[in-house]
Order: sequence, then C-alpha cells, then structure tokens
Amino acid sequence: MFSFLALHIIIFDEIDAICRQRGMSLGSTSVSDNIVNQLLAKIDGYERLNNVLIIGMTNRADLIDSALLRPGRLEVQMEIGLPDEKGRLQILSIHTQSVHLPTHVSLEELAALSKNYSGAEIEGVIKAASSYAFYRHVDNKEFGKVDVESLKHMKLYRADFVSAFEDVTPSFGVQEADFKDCTQNGIVTWDS
Repeated sequence: MFSFLALHIIIFDEIDAICRQRGMSLGSTSVSDNIVNQLLAKIDGYERLNNVLIIGMTNRADLIDSALLRPGRLEVQMEIGLPDEKGRLQILSIHTQSVHLPTHVSLEELAALSKNYSGAEIEGVIKAASSYAFYRHVDNKEFGKVDVESLKHMKLYRADFVSAFEDVTPSFGVQEADFKDCTQNGIVTWDS
C-alpha cells in the first residue's frame, strides 16, 4: 500500500481511549474491541508497513491492550517525564512571548516555582496570570466595561503569577517530592 512512498507518521493521542484491553467492556462485541482488532489487522496486515511509523501517546499505559505492545507492533515504549527547570524556562519563554512582563518578573524564578508542572500546566499558569491582569482593567463601577486601549499595554506582574500558582496546581510529582523532603538518606525522621 505505502511501499513506494516516503515515511508516514500516524499519531494516536490518548490511544488508551480507543485501544483498551479487549474484554473489559460489558458486551462481548464492544466497539472498542473491534477497533483494537482492526488496528492489529492493519499493523500485521498482508503487506508489511515498512515506511509507516505509528506513535501512540497515553498517560495510562496500563489500559492499553497488551497485544498492541508486542514486538513488531508498538514495541518501543518511552516515558516522557515532567520538564526540568531548564525545560520549564523554555516553556515559559515560549508562552510569554506575546505578553508584556515588567523587568522585575523573572522567568528563572517562575521556572523554579513551577517544579512538578507539566507544559500544559505552565501554560495554564500563564493564562490564569493573564486573567488576573485583565481583571485589573475591568471597571468595577461599570460592570463589564473594559479600557481596550490599556489592554494593549497590559502587563503581567509577579503578583499575578503568585495568584495563578495558587489556582493551578500540578497533577503529578507533588506527593513524591513531598515524601523526599520528609526523608533523609532513605530514613523517615520521627519526632514526637
């Protein structure tokens, strides 16, 4: 089918939603089971797909049908963890390019504060900070009236980010980090 064509990449985002382990549904003829069977038939098909790269992304690998993960199918698995401080700084730099930041707002400080945040959560912090900045430009006396001209020069202050960090909390890694802070050399200190 694709034998004379250039490399094609097929990406399934949230593959666990369509390729759950077969037999987990109440009915034996589940649509999900049929999707898994069809995908396996395509991957294993009559003609080998030498120039097709299939990528499945998930945050719930435990739900994916094990037949899909066998050699010759989606056999290579990579875990992409949370960004480190340098990565978070890059994410902050990308998402703050179009906003005005005063000189006292340090992206390095924000990167340090965003430990255990994913890229999407960091983007959420910036959107929340933008909301706080926006509300400063809404006239409280005339509900809903916005000074459009001042929005062009709207700045996101450190206080906006502090409030945003209180609103947007990381989903992963927090408990593990808290646990490491409680232990020293693998020993839990117990005070009465």
